[in-house]
Amino acid sequence: MAIMDAVKNFMGMLETRNYSDLPPGIREGIEKYVDGGETILATMLDWRAMYRAPKFVDSNTFFNSWFILTSRRIIIAKNSSEFKRFRDIPLKNITQIFYEFDNRTPRVSITSPGHEDIIDFPKHASQLCTGLEEKINAAIANSRDMGDDVPGADYVQCTRCGSSVPGRSHFCPECGAKLQNP
Repeated sequence: MAIMDAVKNFMGMLETRNYSDLPPGIREGIEKYVDGGETILATMLDWRAMYRAPKFVDSNTFFNSWFILTSRRIIIAKNSSEFKRFRDIPLKNITQIFYEFDNRTPRVSITSPGHEDIIDFPKHASQLCTGLEEKINAAIANSRDMGDDVPGADYVQCTRCGSSVPGRSHFCPECGAKLQNP
């Protein structure tokens, strides 16, 4: 029964071609996940989100996931009835970003220390990519100018993969390595 409901929800979303409005369950979850000072700047359904980790076994790909740009990070969330985070990419950690919004599949490639994320958007939603490059670049610049961090969280670098991890964590959410306690 649950499988049929999920298929109906997904098919309904495709029929209405709603590629930018988060479904209610994901919207509620993301609003609880982001802090008060963090704002959602853009949302868009992507065709594929690939994460290339330092170790091949840690890499992953999700199809039909959500690209969520906030004032502090890019969140990739699974497309489900509720918010399930796949990746968090802090804007201040992005070292390179490439945009391919020409007539092929629209794509954003993001490089941060030790990681690469490739987000492909559906061809038929390419008109929604208009202005996305400017929004992302402005959010990155603003995050670096403001020195934004998630409030109340001190970050440490994972010695295994180089990710920024909240200091209160015991394990790296990216590679699973046990963190050294200070």
